[in-house]
Amino acid sequence: MTAPFDHLDDGYPEQSWAADHRWSQLPRLRIEAGRGLRKLVLLAAHPDDETLGAGGLLQTCAAAGIPVEVIIASDGEASHPHSPTHSRADLAQLRRAEVTAAVAALAPDATQLHLGLPDGELASCVQQLSTVVRHAVADLGVGVILAAPWRLDGHPDHDALGALAATVAAQTGALLLEYPIWWWHAGTPEDTPWSQLTVLDLSEAAHAAKQAALATHVTQVRPLSDAPGDEVLLNAGMLAHFDRPFETFLDTAERARMDVFERLYAGHVDPWGVRGSVYERRKRDLTLAMLPLPRFRRAYEPGCSIGELSAALAPRCDALVVQDLSETAVQAARVRLAQWPQVQALHGSMPQDWPDGDFDLIVLSEVGYFLSSGALDDVLHRARTSLSAGGYVLLCHWAHPIDGWELDGPAVHARAAERLDLPLHGRHTDVDVLLEVFGPCP
Repeated sequence: MTAPFDHLDDGYPEQSWAADHRWSQLPRLRIEAGRGLRKLVLLAAHPDDETLGAGGLLQTCAAAGIPVEVIIASDGEASHPHSPTHSRADLAQLRRAEVTAAVAALAPDATQLHLGLPDGELASCVQQLSTVVRHAVADLGVGVILAAPWRLDGHPDHDALGALAATVAAQTGALLLEYPIWWWHAGTPEDTPWSQLTVLDLSEAAHAAKQAALATHVTQVRPLSDAPGDEVLLNAGMLAHFDRPFETFLDTAERARMDVFERLYAGHVDPWGVRGSVYERRKRDLTLAMLPLPRFRRAYEPGCSIGELSAALAPRCDALVVQDLSETAVQAARVRLAQWPQVQALHGSMPQDWPDGDFDLIVLSEVGYFLSSGALDDVLHRARTSLSAGGYVLLCHWAHPIDGWELDGPAVHARAAERLDLPLHGRHTDVDVLLEVFGPCP
């Protein structure tokens, strides 16, 4: 948006936005814990941006158990520059309290970071902001949703923060979702980049929480007084854009439609370093040494990645089914395993796409802590019910603490011991790896 706009203008009516036929054609976002989403980092230029543009996303992530951090760059002290009743310091104090309450209403456990940078001058604070945002994303990379104002929203602070977020996302692999705010007021459907839009449908709870959070921004949704200069900033016409049963984001890199793990493999063919890592080679050797039989009739390895462990298992299996959530990983696995005709590499998720038939070996290697507790229980149930008489389940996981996930290796193995209801055949533990085999004792 290049033309200046005034918040007191009528703006483009919500009824006209809603009537556009292109809404129904937009792709939908899926927000689920246990599919690799490790954190939401939500950037707001001013208090209320977080609620207007992404309050539903904030509530949805929090409700799914995804950790949330909200970074508010300024205190919004310049919202009423001609107010005869409130100084900039007054507004800063009030608006910081408002956004604190709004975020707490949407995501009670969210971390809030108030930077107090000058309202209207964020473009001069890019270096400081970049450092803060990179620290928030840290090494979680593709597991992070980085939500920020759209870089073409038309407000200089929104544009600066959006451009900064785009740079950080490109450098870290985070999924960038840009949310428009003033575009709905000053833009038009004809000028909207519909091909870059994606939609998050809001649950009734998310929609209600968003409206409740908006109401806490009293300085913005009500006049400060009856005096000139104290007019309401967000009038009824503007607020109507944010009463939709969905939220809209720009996915300029078209990555939101990709699963987190697909984005991971699309960025690097071997993101875990399974081919060259000393740990990975040692873990494969230990896994093979722990196998209780020299050969298996039919084995299943979900989460096969690019097929390195699969290649070690294949010579000891009459039939081997391997599977991964990433199509890119599956394609690499098929190339790696082409010399073994008894291997079938499938694209799919577990437990939803669990293959038919029974198995006398099921290998769950480095997959358990990517699941929620409920999903892990479902996987263990499927493993137990598809295990043939006398079959074995082998689990192998990293033994160190894992940040950003509900479960770690020891928790996965403890849950497996409880849910599988099988004897512990063998166990190996050391400082790096935990490896257990459940099935008939020797």
